[in-house]
Amino acid sequence: MRRISVLALAVAAVSGAGALAASKPAVPPWGVDLSYVDKSVGPGNDFFVYGNGNWLKTAQIPADRSYAGVNLELNLENEARLKTIVADLEKKQDPTPEERKLRDLYDAFMDQKAIEANGLKPAQKDLSLIASLKTPQDVARAMGMPNLLLDGPFGLYIGVDDKHPSQYSVNIYQSGLGLPDRDYYLRTDKDIASAREAYKKYLAQMLTFAGVADPQAHAAAIFKLENEMAQDSWAAADRRDAEKTYNAMSVADLKKMAPQFPWDAYLGAAGISEKSPHGDRTVIVAEKSAFPKLAAVFAKTPVSVWRDYLTVRYLHAFSAYLPKKFDDTDFAFYGTVLNGRTKQLDRATRGIHLLDDDIGEALGKLYVARFFPPQAKAKAQLLVANLLKAYEADIKTLTWMTPETRTKALEKLHHFTPKIGYPDHWRDYSALAVDRNNLIASVQNASVFEWNRRARRIDRPVNKSEWGMTPPTNNAYYNPT
Repeated sequence: MRRISVLALAVAAVSGAGALAASKPAVPPWGVDLSYVDKSVGPGNDFFVYGNGNWLKTAQIPADRSYAGVNLELNLENEARLKTIVADLEKKQDPTPEERKLRDLYDAFMDQKAIEANGLKPAQKDLSLIASLKTPQDVARAMGMPNLLLDGPFGLYIGVDDKHPSQYSVNIYQSGLGLPDRDYYLRTDKDIASAREAYKKYLAQMLTFAGVADPQAHAAAIFKLENEMAQDSWAAADRRDAEKTYNAMSVADLKKMAPQFPWDAYLGAAGISEKSPHGDRTVIVAEKSAFPKLAAVFAKTPVSVWRDYLTVRYLHAFSAYLPKKFDDTDFAFYGTVLNGRTKQLDRATRGIHLLDDDIGEALGKLYVARFFPPQAKAKAQLLVANLLKAYEADIKTLTWMTPETRTKALEKLHHFTPKIGYPDHWRDYSALAVDRNNLIASVQNASVFEWNRRARRIDRPVNKSEWGMTPPTNNAYYNPT
């Protein structure tokens, strides 16, 4: 549900290929690979197979990935580059504070011996908190705490208001399902039914690891709860309807609409006040008609079931930072059953992904310094500027456009904000604490740091220069707001 902002091209992976000196890039810098063409297929019959047929004959999806193709090749090249950066950080005698945080977080993740030796000890404070929940208000408060990464019948994020793009919005949506969506609970297809049974086993296994007595019975109660939430959730097609999912209301009206959920406890734990500098706080509710039903499910469910549910959701969120049995069990379900991967990514690759997720612009700063020099960015900016000029010239001469359409098209073009390679202003991570000897605390600190960064600016004008992807990311995006 998180939206990312404005069109940006994290093109360092491609455009910086020339900066690799003598090393040969895994992907040619430009052009069509003619060896992929299958001339036995008529291009007018199936152009995709014509253009890629020979590649398809031998291509294989690696066991630790869910895709293959040029994007995988680019991503593999980028991962190798990031590992080089981390390896150099390990040797550096006088790292900057940011570099030390990157190194410490990576080393903590790679120290599997310490992770095994510590067992559940680093998570015990959080698990004890969950076990101590006594009231619905306690449960809602835990669900709203940004450090616990928990789920519940409702999810919360801070985005840009789709209808007022100069201001931020507090968005609340249906959530709480451990399976991908409501269809996994309601449909009877063979594969979905099989995934459902595997999920029940996963719940029982995680509860066993947590030391819960009679894990099968407790797992059944969790699944019954999720099934009830699924029954009251919107279908995927409705959730994609931008108008249906934009329902602005005050927090007071939200409480009236779904009074059986402790909104004060939930929003308070997330740091969202009921009032703004301009009066009542407005929130954007997505699946409006589902909210009262989900709140009713919340209220009728015993707190003991919510404790078990939150225990599993916590162990899922932090499985990668816990002993191998947690990590392997979580991957066996979410990686293999749901995504078809039969092998976990190697630890080092997962380590650089962690850095990219949690301290991405600090890592990106090192990446572009080595692989995307200023002249590469200038070339890409010039290319895009020329494209925009060509569009403008074309729009002005299109015969099928009415004057009104032409005016709107040019207005849209002139408001277009290209972002290429990396941001002009880097994020400040000085407030982020990383503890080499406490991986879970460090990951939680990163989560709270990012949440607080977003929450502090709710009532400020939108920062349209912000990036929604890190510089090493091989991707592009567009956000109309």
